Amino acid sequence: MKVLHRYFLAEIAAPYLISLFTFSLVVLLHRFTRLADLVVAKGVPAALVGQMLLALLPTFLEITFPAALLLSILLAIGRLSADSEMTALRTAGVGIRRLLFPVLLLCSATFAVTLYVGWAGVPWGHRKLEATVSRIVSLRAGAAAEEHVFREVAPGILLYPDRVSADGTKMTGVMLSQKVEGHDPLIVFARDGTFLPEDPRSPLGFLLSSGTIHHEDRKEGIYRIASFETMDFRLPREITGSGEGQSPQALTLPQLWARIVETGGTGRFATYRYHFHRRLSLAASCLAFGLLAIPLGISQRARGKSPALALTVSVILVYYLFLAAGGALESSMTGIMEALLWTPNVIGILLAVWFLVRSETQLLLLPNLFERFRGRG
Repeated sequence: MKVLHRYFLAEIAAPYLISLFTFSLVVLLHRFTRLADLVVAKGVPAALVGQMLLALLPTFLEITFPAALLLSILLAIGRLSADSEMTALRTAGVGIRRLLFPVLLLCSATFAVTLYVGWAGVPWGHRKLEATVSRIVSLRAGAAAEEHVFREVAPGILLYPDRVSADGTKMTGVMLSQKVEGHDPLIVFARDGTFLPEDPRSPLGFLLSSGTIHHEDRKEGIYRIASFETMDFRLPREITGSGEGQSPQALTLPQLWARIVETGGTGRFATYRYHFHRRLSLAASCLAFGLLAIPLGISQRARGKSPALALTVSVILVYYLFLAAGGALESSMTGIMEALLWTPNVIGILLAVWFLVRSETQLLLLPNLFERFRGRG
């Protein structure tokens, strides 16, 4: 490896690590209030909350690795330009392509790590999160409940509380929905509810009071209503919430591909195709962002950290708009969904190649012309 390559990698290394830590911290802060509330208000052991944080880390890293790569290269090129080192390199006849090797090296390493995170890290984190949440719910029954939020507390059972007490033991304005195989779901409304923790003799449950049970039998055209003063509602012992690991988030890339081949990956099974291409697209974005960062960094008129950060945020926002649009069309337009997931990567790589070829032509053409004039003289 040449001195120039080692020097440029050294310029990128520190901003890369700092950006990775900063972006991960920013994403974590979005969940910090909820995690802190579990420990402080609802008495969940800090060790279990730490396990939840560890389980969420792969999902964070899948996002923060490409962002940190883009920002670090922009900062490194901005620093070299601010100190006129890029001008000195051009004067010495060193083209932009000389910077491609260290950038490609770092992009390839980040691509491999991000691919592994999507391959095995995200499924592991999802399964770990489900197991941790189940453990938390078994110890602190109200920890999983949120006001005005539908929560699947057991397979086929949704809970919606209007109000939840600060300690997470009581709730008011309760609605429960339970799927019944072969029939329409049962709907339970109750004025008050108390969480019943799990014990060796009985599973987790709710003590509901002053409520009604509603069930519509569409086949027979009958609507049934029953009232109760108190009801002891117990959940199944196995609290998974995702149906035996068949959630696409819990599957590795080979397992997702097997499910796509098995089901066709269309209709209600299109979610497997979406998550498969989304993880691969996030890994490939490391290559697109790294290459695009070179012309973007050189074209910065203002030097410093703020323009680089603004460029990074803008690129990331555009990229995730495409991801969100693809997710919205995952079940209705599978072909367009795949195109939306890969379009920003293709556009980024094509723009980077175009800028690099154009800038290299401008840098190398003039020295050649000067050499010709010298030869004639």
